Formats: sequence, structure tokens, C-alpha cells
Amino acid sequence: MRVIVIGAGIAGLSAAYHLNKAGIEVVVLEGRDRIGGRVWTSRDFADIPVEFGAELIHGRSAEVNTWEWVRKLGLATWHWNKTADSMIRTEDGAWMTMGQARRMSPELDATRAWDLGDVPEPDNDEDLATYLKRIGFSDQQLHYVQRSFANAEGDSMRYLNAKAHAHLFKDSDGEDDYSDYRILDGYDSYYQKLAEGLDIHLNKVVDRINWREAVSVTTIEGETFAADAAVLTLPVGVLKADAVLFNPALPRSKRQALNGLQMGPVMKMVYQFDGPILDRSIGAIYAKDNPPMWWSPSLGRVNGDIVWTAFFTGDYAREMLALGEEAALQKGLDTLRREIGQPDLQYLKARWINWPEDEFARGGYSVCLPGHYNAREKLAVPTPPLYWAGEASAPHHLTAMVHGAYFTGQRAASEIIAGQ
Repeated sequence: MRVIVIGAGIAGLSAAYHLNKAGIEVVVLEGRDRIGGRVWTSRDFADIPVEFGAELIHGRSAEVNTWEWVRKLGLATWHWNKTADSMIRTEDGAWMTMGQARRMSPELDATRAWDLGDVPEPDNDEDLATYLKRIGFSDQQLHYVQRSFANAEGDSMRYLNAKAHAHLFKDSDGEDDYSDYRILDGYDSYYQKLAEGLDIHLNKVVDRINWREAVSVTTIEGETFAADAAVLTLPVGVLKADAVLFNPALPRSKRQALNGLQMGPVMKMVYQFDGPILDRSIGAIYAKDNPPMWWSPSLGRVNGDIVWTAFFTGDYAREMLALGEEAALQKGLDTLRREIGQPDLQYLKARWINWPEDEFARGGYSVCLPGHYNAREKLAVPTPPLYWAGEASAPHHLTAMVHGAYFTGQRAASEIIAGQ
């Protein structure tokens, strides 16, 4: 049996890795000139690894498969506790650590711990803001949710299906379930090892896929690859843009699934400074202005360049996109200057990472729209000889995360192996 995997991001590499382990011939086609997809470690921006894409390991539960590779490869990690090492500008203008702010404000704490008690279930048609208002969140709490939680989820609250987050409101044991860790050796230390020994073809931009009893994949340069089956890991934005033609057309169920999902406009701006801009024990800032979220990959390291990353999505990103690169980088610097009280702060260099306008991503990661709770499940259903992977096809509690993408690749591989 021969399988084509389209995309060498984490989902594609996971599928290929597990197929290869099962003795199945597999070839990976990647449109970029590198592997990793939306996980992208830069080793030339600074003298430490800097993540231009996915950056963190989210949580330590048994489902977070990344830890298996961290342990296997002996990679060093750093825990971001988000309390003593994070500063926040509160809605009333105070400047304090996140831990202090949470102790002083039960309203803020509720938006961090999500210990909401006995609240009603969200409806499928409700967006997150509507639901939170219904259960009694104040305007101030909604601002905190947009600045932090919704920003991390990838889009503004009006685009987030509230029911898709019900697992957080009902089943969470608190923020510890979602603690974040950084791989100090760089995420590429993981995905390069995952790709080792695989037959990967870079710069192969897929133009069309013929799929009847078998699969024939043609690139934009006219090169054709044939196989018995294919695993598709193309991001939702690429599929919705019809960047790849399917013959026959995708079934109605897939179109319904895609209509219920969209790519959140997720962006980063990365700045290098000539020295620490805050006490070295502080590694994050929750700002009141745009960008609302900042963190430093330099924290947890004894030596190395001082780097700060601004992370912004949804309407924050839309505002920056309208400004353009130069003005957006300046706006980010102005926000940082105000937050830390250094009006003359200058950077050595900066980088704008524009995932919404990346032709191979067209956004950061997927969000489930109100009214479409089952969209991810529909996208994941196999349509042999096509099998589906990628973070958009993961269960709701695993989306937008590297370990969720890995899970979907492993799942698709298992479906092919079981169907031999």
C-alpha cells in the first residue's frame, strides 16, 4: 500500500511517522521550503530559538502527547506559571502581577480559573460573549476574556462557539490543566526528529487531487504522484479558498464542515532589545491596549538575547493588518512603552509574522463558529481514499494546539492501517 500525506506540519508528520512505523510506503508533499507548517522555529533572529508559530506545550494531561517526545529526546522545558512571573494592566489602570490581581479581583479570577459553578450549558447558536452575558459576566469581565482567553483562542468572541468551550466551564480542574511550557531547545528539535527518515518532498504545491478508487495528486508544476490513499492536512483557510481542486468535488458533508469553521487571524510581532526591559523574573505582560499579550522567550534562560513576542488575534489582528507592517510594529512598541513606563524604549530589530496572509496557512488556527458545534467532527470523518487530519479536525478540547494536530495525524494513520 502507498499513501500520500499532503502537508508536512505536525499533523502530516505524525500521520507519516505512524504509517511508516506500520510498514506502509508513504510520501509527504509540502508546499513550503521547510517542514513544520504553523510550527516554525527561527534560529537566525536571535541567539536563542524564537518561535514564529506555535510556541508552547499546553498542559500535562495524558493527552498531551508532546511530552512523550520531550522525554524521549531529553529536551529542556520551562514552566510559565502566569502568576508571579506575569504583569497585568487591570481594567482600572493598576499595574501588578497576575497573582496579585487575581487575589484582589474575584471578577478577574473567574476569567482565569473558569470555576463558574453550576451554570447552564451553552446553546449551539450562542457566541461566547452572548453566553457569558447570559450567565452574568460584567462588561469588565468580558474585556478581560477578550484580552486573554479569546485572544488565545484565535478570534474575537462573536466568532467563538460557546458550546465548543463547555468542556472548560464544566470539566476543568482549574488553570493547572492548561499550564504552559516552552521547549527551551526549540520546537524544531521535536518536529525535525519526528520527520527523520521520512520521504518528504518540499516545494510541492498541490494544484488538484483526483480521488476515486485511488488517489492522484498533481502539483502546480504538473508533477503527478499516485497512491492508494491520501491524508489531507491542509488548513481550513486553504480548503475554503479552493486553492486545491478536487475531482470529484468534496461531498456536501465536508463543505458543511468547512462552512462551520474559519481561520482565526493569528499574528505575532517579535522584538529584540539590547538588554532586559523588566526585571528578569517577569516573562509576560497582559496589556490593556493592542497587542494585548506579550511574553519573553528569554525567560527561563541564563544567557541569550532579550526577545519579547507580541501575540494578537481577532479584531486586534484585523486592526494591525489595516495598519500594515511598519505602522503595526511601531504601535506595538508604543503599547509596550506605555505599559512598562519607558517612553524612550527602542528595539534592535523586529519581525512581523503575518499568518493570515501566508498562502499555505491563511490564518493561525481554526475556530468553530456559532451554530456549527459538530463541524470538527464532520471534517474528521474519513472519505476513503481521502483521510483527514490537521488541528481543525481535532476534538474541541484539542484544537489550536500542537498535540491536537499530532493526535489527528495518528488517528488518520490508524484509520488507514485498520482499513488495509
